[in-house]
Amino acid sequence: MKFSLIKRNWIFLLTVLLCCVVVSCVNTEQEQVNYREGLTNFNANEYPNENITDGPYIFYENDETILKWIEANHVISKKLTDKNFHEIKDNFGFELKPEWISQKNEPIDYKQEFKDVDRILAISDIHGQYKLFVKLLREYNVIDEENNWIFEDGHLMIVGDIFDRGPQVNEALWLVFKLSHQALESGGRLHYLMGNHEEMVINKDHRYVNEKYLKTAEKLNLSYEQLYAKNTLIGNWLYIKPIMIQINDILFVHAGISPKVVEKGYSAEEINRIFAEEIIGKTKQETEQDSVLSFLRGSDGPIWYRGYFRDANLDQVQVNEILKHFNMNHIVVGHTSQKSIVSLFQNRIFGVDSSIKNGKYGEVLIYDKGDFFRGTIKMTPDF
Repeated sequence: MKFSLIKRNWIFLLTVLLCCVVVSCVNTEQEQVNYREGLTNFNANEYPNENITDGPYIFYENDETILKWIEANHVISKKLTDKNFHEIKDNFGFELKPEWISQKNEPIDYKQEFKDVDRILAISDIHGQYKLFVKLLREYNVIDEENNWIFEDGHLMIVGDIFDRGPQVNEALWLVFKLSHQALESGGRLHYLMGNHEEMVINKDHRYVNEKYLKTAEKLNLSYEQLYAKNTLIGNWLYIKPIMIQINDILFVHAGISPKVVEKGYSAEEINRIFAEEIIGKTKQETEQDSVLSFLRGSDGPIWYRGYFRDANLDQVQVNEILKHFNMNHIVVGHTSQKSIVSLFQNRIFGVDSSIKNGKYGEVLIYDKGDFFRGTIKMTPDF
């Protein structure tokens, strides 16, 4: 396995093989990042209707589909029909298909195992920094200039935390929702893990919500979590997001797997089921009396654990035991912010929270047929 820094995009991987221009194959904790200037006059496709400050939000009410948004400081609300479906593209700049928004209750796959995947791009902790998110996806040929999927049969992994802090959470959510459908149509996949900030929002913890969204909720006479309740399109899609996903020999989880999780013998499938059925949608007060639920949503649980980066007593033997328990060779996590993507414990652990939340710089972890690469980019001042 190699873990290297690349400067350009997927085409560059061929250059790596032909010209030996991989910058380094060492642990990124010791690397100096070679920043690359971003594109000038970058356009992340803002709302075509410049009077809109937030939206869209799609609700299911009394067997009707209701479209709502904030325009010129006023709430616009209308029944969504075949005749006005085009208004989503006209006003917000992205296209949805009617079949994507029909309310469905499909069986939940708690196992979340995927094999024989050649290409994966992982990114985490976007925190409302939509423009930087788009820039990174374009740079590594996941999406085109119109923000449509071009990653073919590749897998894009969002390692949690689209929510909170930044001012363009909703834009990022709609992009991920659209891409998740386009990926399937192309033979690929978009995976979106439940992070601690998704869990916080759903479970009524608003400590880190951007003020913009609190004002939107107030105008709609709702609390913030109700914008993503089960009677909404995005909420219905969000509630069933998994905590852990296994692709090839890689385990993806937002924060990490602690030794205590292994001691208690939990499987990935069991953790996904417990969160979906017993934790998501409930406040801390509702679950703290149950020792299992309190543990899993606590500091040693998979959405809050920081031990890979902060526990000086954690060693290679313990990490190997964690991997052995899940029959995996690598774990990829976000949650604990770094200046760049890091590899730990002899490339067994990858931390991919590269502080995108600051809106100035970000990285992606690239997996290509068994090798890992670190893709970098820097925002320009006029971005």
